Amino acid sequence: MKTRRSERAWLLALLLAAAFLRLWELGDVPPGLTHDEANNVHDAAAVLDGLRPFYFPVAQGKEPLYPYTVAGFMAVLGRDPWVMRLSSAVWGLATVALTYVWTRRAFGTATALLTAAGLATGFWSVSTSRMGLRAVTLPAVFAAFSCLLWLGLWGKTNKSKIRWALLLSAGSLLGLSLYTYLAARAMALVPVVFALYLLLVRKAGARQPWAQVLSVVLIGAAVATPLFIHLQRQPDAEIRVGQLDQPLRALLQGDPDPLLARAADAVQFLSVRGDTFVPYNLPGKPVLDPVMSTLFVVGLAIALWRWRNPAYAWALFWLLLGLLPALVTGREAANLRAIGAQPMVYFLPGLAMAEAGRLVARRFRLRTDGSVPTAWAIWVPVSVGFLVLGGLTFHDYINRWAADPDTRVHYHADVVAIAQYVQSRPPGPIAISALYPGQYHDPRVVEAVTGEPGSHLRWFDGRRALVLPPEGGLLLVPAWTPLAPDLRQLVEPLAAVERIIIHPAHLNRHFDVLSAPAGSGFAREVDATMPRLGGVLAALGADQMPTRLVAGETGRLLTSWAVTGQLAPDQDAVLFAQVLGPDGRVLAQEDRLDVPSWNWHVGDRFWQLFELTLPPDAEPGVYRLIAGAYTVVDRVDAVLAGSRPDHTASRLPVTVGGMPAGDAIELDPIEVVSDG
Repeated sequence: MKTRRSERAWLLALLLAAAFLRLWELGDVPPGLTHDEANNVHDAAAVLDGLRPFYFPVAQGKEPLYPYTVAGFMAVLGRDPWVMRLSSAVWGLATVALTYVWTRRAFGTATALLTAAGLATGFWSVSTSRMGLRAVTLPAVFAAFSCLLWLGLWGKTNKSKIRWALLLSAGSLLGLSLYTYLAARAMALVPVVFALYLLLVRKAGARQPWAQVLSVVLIGAAVATPLFIHLQRQPDAEIRVGQLDQPLRALLQGDPDPLLARAADAVQFLSVRGDTFVPYNLPGKPVLDPVMSTLFVVGLAIALWRWRNPAYAWALFWLLLGLLPALVTGREAANLRAIGAQPMVYFLPGLAMAEAGRLVARRFRLRTDGSVPTAWAIWVPVSVGFLVLGGLTFHDYINRWAADPDTRVHYHADVVAIAQYVQSRPPGPIAISALYPGQYHDPRVVEAVTGEPGSHLRWFDGRRALVLPPEGGLLLVPAWTPLAPDLRQLVEPLAAVERIIIHPAHLNRHFDVLSAPAGSGFAREVDATMPRLGGVLAALGADQMPTRLVAGETGRLLTSWAVTGQLAPDQDAVLFAQVLGPDGRVLAQEDRLDVPSWNWHVGDRFWQLFELTLPPDAEPGVYRLIAGAYTVVDRVDAVLAGSRPDHTASRLPVTVGGMPAGDAIELDPIEVVSDG
């Protein structure tokens, strides 16, 4: 009884430490909101509003468990982004607790407590528990599956019905794990490999339950089948796999070099040089410090030595297949992609410490109660060590990582500041220059903060485009995306209101607010003589600067447009400008759109700036200059500014006065002159 009370006290202390590290200033750290997190806020809010998607296609495709979990938290606590992060913290705490339960069942209390201590205080596990990303659900669900599987296979009950109920529940959780995160598809192979292991590795006098494990796999496959049927029917819903599996495709074609190169790079992230992706890590910080790395190696050696024991084999399979996604994709973002292995990465140092504690206890005949050494000579130094680890994690995460200007940039702290300004204003039209004006990027961050979709907002990248608000509206121009010189003159009629300082250490320190007073409007009205493109655009005019160029020089073309109609929801527009030779050959071309068409509203006027560089060998003469537009299938996350020319896309037809006029607008020609 005393041992159980001691164990519960240690576990409670660990969970409290884990909760502190995950909940401290959760609303402000991380210092902003990534677009992935903002999209999760949007998806959860959509669930509360009655949408029930089976799979979320935004951000290269997302499994549904996390958004539905966030929706549940928001139903109780409100739709604030911090509520989303609170759900992540709860999932992280669940990982600590469930890993403890499985490890205690398989290896004993000492190993379980030490493993939980690593998970509770380690930088990697703390950071993933504070981000609003779906990956945090995978280790918790897989640990819960492992607990039920172990109880069903080796629990103390002799009742067949209870065992099969546990195995049925385990199989359901295995299937549910595939609804968490893409890396679960590698983790789902753990019980498959384990069943094969049990079949081949027979212990004398022991019955190996490989058939029961295989039954659990089949149950999991049945639970996951609806997801894969859905993805097969809608292959465009999931584009992330195609972006990440190129090394595997090369391997299947007989070229192992890409996979080996990425694996050699990724394997460093545990102990040598860590994940370089700022949103997930202090760039280059390895998961384990030198002491924990040494313990990890010792624990790995112990597990390999005892591989015939099913518990150690399971841990090794869990570790390897959890690391596999990172080994395939490389070190960048490994902290997220290898999250399935997180419990086992901390288990191996815990195993080494537990074994060392037992050796010390036997060598010096220290008193132990059950499997928990209670001698202060063992537990006091270990406790101090984990207190130090927790303190270093707090310092590195709160004082270093969160305060770093690069972190504030990646978490769009500037966009959050703009969102808070928009939220403080009375309703009215506002045009915003943004680094990422695409539908699922900066606009979603503003939506997550303000709590409404922002139909009164207009988005553009001021470095190459401009949208002016109507009279009475505001124009916000951050230092990060200032207006191009050719566009600056267009805002001269606007009145400067104020400069908002975001953060003195932020790379984007401020944004300027301008207003459109009465009489400042100057956009031309659309008339019948203006070229129309596909019923959605009218060309208002174009200015060439200059009209005479030397071969090799770059000319600028400022085009003006009016929105006259809406594109289909599954289409994105791209504008183009071309310089054509006498034979129709394209000498110079740029395709881009810095005023994304998802945000077009009938009546909007905007300007798009092109830069056209002539080839150095262009002959003197007069060349045609044309402009136009085409559409591409909505690429969900596509940033269309600076898009590669798509020569297969159909251009929008041009009409003038209702009569067909080809598929491009003929502009004033360019004269190429000899140098000197």
